[in-house]
Amino acid sequence: MNSYRVKDRGLHKNYKLRISVEFYMTAAAFVPNNNVSSLRLLSLNVAQPTLSHSCFEVFPIITGRTRVHAIFFVCLRFLLFVLLPIVALFSSPVHAMSGRQVYEKVHEVRSRALDRKTEATMVLFDKGGGKRMRTLTEYSKKADPEAYKVLVIFKSPPDLKNVGFLIHAHTFADRDLWAYFPEYRRVRRIPTNSQDDSFFGSDFSYDDFGGPPNLDDYSFRILREEVLDNQTCYVIEVTPKIRRKYTHYIAWVAKDLWIHLKIDYYQDNAIYRTGEFRDIKIIDGIPTPFKLHMENKKTDHRTELTIENIQYHTQYSDDLFSQRSLERAGK
Repeated sequence: MNSYRVKDRGLHKNYKLRISVEFYMTAAAFVPNNNVSSLRLLSLNVAQPTLSHSCFEVFPIITGRTRVHAIFFVCLRFLLFVLLPIVALFSSPVHAMSGRQVYEKVHEVRSRALDRKTEATMVLFDKGGGKRMRTLTEYSKKADPEAYKVLVIFKSPPDLKNVGFLIHAHTFADRDLWAYFPEYRRVRRIPTNSQDDSFFGSDFSYDDFGGPPNLDDYSFRILREEVLDNQTCYVIEVTPKIRRKYTHYIAWVAKDLWIHLKIDYYQDNAIYRTGEFRDIKIIDGIPTPFKLHMENKKTDHRTELTIENIQYHTQYSDDLFSQRSLERAGK
């Protein structure tokens, strides 16, 4: 039991207030003891070895109405300064991993998936229900621990045949992008600040066809855990530290698989683009979504990309990822 002196501000008398904290009882009781009042707090159920006496500076407890008022103020101060902070602390979600640690797992999976060849079909749906179909082949290569190269070549339709896209990532934060249009017979450099722009009229961006980003360029915060498509996910808010087309995005990362199942991209408080990644298959130990859906919420335009064939652990030469190869459609 701890005892504290409480000064009567009106009569300038000193009274002793005794505080007893019991941990496993459920009700509060106040037991008067002649001119000295005993305050017994029986509702605290958290190990709190000490309480600050400043929380219990009250008017003296004498008799009748004064006693009731004093008890009221003691309870109020106890609620504000002790119980509410404890409740807030224990009601905050506690996760085994931080948001950064989750994305280090995502980064690892994406890095292992870099050496590959992918053949895919892309279907674009406009607001009026019309659709356009494209086929493409993507090649990628992991260059060193912090670099990669990607080449994308369109196979159809005729107006996009042999149009290509090339990425050289010197590090995950330093990338060069080029596009080639046979009609103009020239390679055009794509500014890095355009990496969030539409990928050849689709709802995917150039960045969506790149490799893992530099994690130091983002901050991560776990919002909650949630089940999506029968998979337990970390729901994480990711905010870029560098200027991007989006202000932040919310990602559903599947536990154990460490891949995205859904991403909502925000411009301030409004979602402008949503991505969903389904039909997950394990190929050579790498979890791979075979159906990717991206929708622009502002234009009601959406794009579906279906992987027809994928091969990991490829070993392409650097010659395939040159500008000369880009002009020759990967030949």
